[in-house]
Amino acid sequence: MTVSQMIVVSLPGSGTPLLADLTSALGHLSYGTMSAVPAADDRPAGTPELVAMRPLLTAAHGADEAELLLKRGVEDREVLDTAFREAAGALWRVWWMRLGQPVAVASPADPGLEGRLARLPDGELPGLLPGRGCWYVDSLDLRRADAGLLRAWHNGGQPPIVFHHRDVRDRIISQLRSLSRPDDPAGAPPEQLIYRDIVGALPTMEAKITFALTDPGFPGMEEARRCQWLLHHPAVTVITHEDLAGPAHGGTAAGRERAVAQLLEVTGLTRAAAGPAITAQPAREDEDLAVGQWRGLFTPAHERLLDRRHGDLLTPLPPEPATAP
Repeated sequence: MTVSQMIVVSLPGSGTPLLADLTSALGHLSYGTMSAVPAADDRPAGTPELVAMRPLLTAAHGADEAELLLKRGVEDREVLDTAFREAAGALWRVWWMRLGQPVAVASPADPGLEGRLARLPDGELPGLLPGRGCWYVDSLDLRRADAGLLRAWHNGGQPPIVFHHRDVRDRIISQLRSLSRPDDPAGAPPEQLIYRDIVGALPTMEAKITFALTDPGFPGMEEARRCQWLLHHPAVTVITHEDLAGPAHGGTAAGRERAVAQLLEVTGLTRAAAGPAITAQPAREDEDLAVGQWRGLFTPAHERLLDRRHGDLLTPLPPEPATAP
């Protein structure tokens, strides 16, 4: 049985785009930190066909009002699309809060819509959005996530949870490179905006690594500690970046195959239903995705710092690939 919604926990710097490429290829629309709204028939993906709108509109407005909106939508699709997008925006905030993620108090979402959707039982939420979805979050802290969501997952295993894990050293390097770029920061989490200023002022990569290893608030470090439970829970599927990277980014074909097989099992899709998605790997020319990039950048002093301050986050890794003679 295919799942309608799943949750992916992918710490900052984990190479999340590689996994998002694969979940998207398997038909799951990405929400959360990897939100995407591709165009479809000149309409955003968030405005599906009428029959798919009914569950969310009914939950948000009641059966009678939803029926009126759907009938009116036959003549005036723009009004219906607007109503659906407003309800979807309120539902997004409800999901985000139940997943323990930070939200801004100021919001364009209708508080009445949000309130009605927030009162729904956890088991009803996954069926409200059309098609299949994948909620990407940077962490899943047991102290912040909604108690009802955790109880429902514990009792029924739904939505399934995937932990996208990567060696802490490569995560640090990827984060530092990202924070050092003069990218457009629009939409970036507030802590990344702050740390972009700090990292950008440091003169060398060596100094940046030292800072990342010694600053207790560096993005992703405490999140990693609060997510350690995901590595050990039998109902969580752990997919490593080192496997997912494949030959294109310094991994192996066998590792890529293993990661794909794990994701197929989570989604409930067969290889035949997945089609070319299980073998295709879109080309991404991004050095941040390389496996083992830390090896040429960490000094012995950095490794000692890492062992002393973050040794609990280290996990066994495969040996470094042999170089050709």
